[in-house]
Amino acid sequence: MKKAAVIGSISTDFVVTTEVIPNQGETVVGQSFQTFFGGKGANQAVALSRAGVDVFMLGAVGSDSFGKELIRNLSENAIHTEMIQTIEESESGSAHIQIKDGDNRIVIIPGANDLISIEMVKQYQEELQKMDIIVLQNEIPLETIEYLIDWCFEHKIKTIYNPAPAKEIAGKYIDKVTYITPNEHETALLFKGEARENVLKRYPNKLIVTLGEQGAVFHDGEKEVVVPAHRVTNVVDTTGAGDTFNGYFAKGILDGKSLAESLALGNAASALAIQAKGAQDGIPVYEKVVGAL
Repeated sequence: MKKAAVIGSISTDFVVTTEVIPNQGETVVGQSFQTFFGGKGANQAVALSRAGVDVFMLGAVGSDSFGKELIRNLSENAIHTEMIQTIEESESGSAHIQIKDGDNRIVIIPGANDLISIEMVKQYQEELQKMDIIVLQNEIPLETIEYLIDWCFEHKIKTIYNPAPAKEIAGKYIDKVTYITPNEHETALLFKGEARENVLKRYPNKLIVTLGEQGAVFHDGEKEVVVPAHRVTNVVDTTGAGDTFNGYFAKGILDGKSLAESLALGNAASALAIQAKGAQDGIPVYEKVVGAL
């Protein structure tokens, strides 16, 4: 079985549904409250695990009850948790989400996710060298991401870098990742003022721009290739769509599929994921995704 490490965020999502967003000093009655397991890193790890990959999570939680539950959830999803540290005197990461008529307002508390340092990562380099691929995203400190990209490049370990949420990063790091998977907004931030077609041509078979319900696009060295999304009529929750896509894209790469085939796998998985509520609850198992292709 192929091995993947996900180095990234682990959080709890606290979701309130309301018909009225309160003004300052105002109290209103909402319709529902739910908690979900989340964090982009954890979501991607769950997607990889449900795809049938042997997954190792490297991250951090706080010394609170949420931290214990976050680790338990990952273990129950068959993810190795030995590289998750519990940080004393820190809270676990969380997202506080108000939803009104499908629109949301979100406050992120990074908590222990902000404490994933270069020194922490160095403790696990022996384990990381055994990985077939390493998946990264932007909910941990940028200096740690940059260090990991350099280290993986030096050790010839494949990387998928999902630059979300959007942050600027130097071009030399983009040159060193194996694949980078921004959406259109993140692409505009990373390559300010440049036409998408020019950037795609500059990074053939590396830069994959996700286009939401239109699918994903890359340049194969000769032409642009659009891999269409699956049509979904009953969208319930798009929260974990991108993370599911990246997890299943990684699965395709690990299985030796072509870039287009791997993206088609990611598109099919994310289309299934958005038909259920919660970032992780809707992530499908591999057999279901293959059946949807």
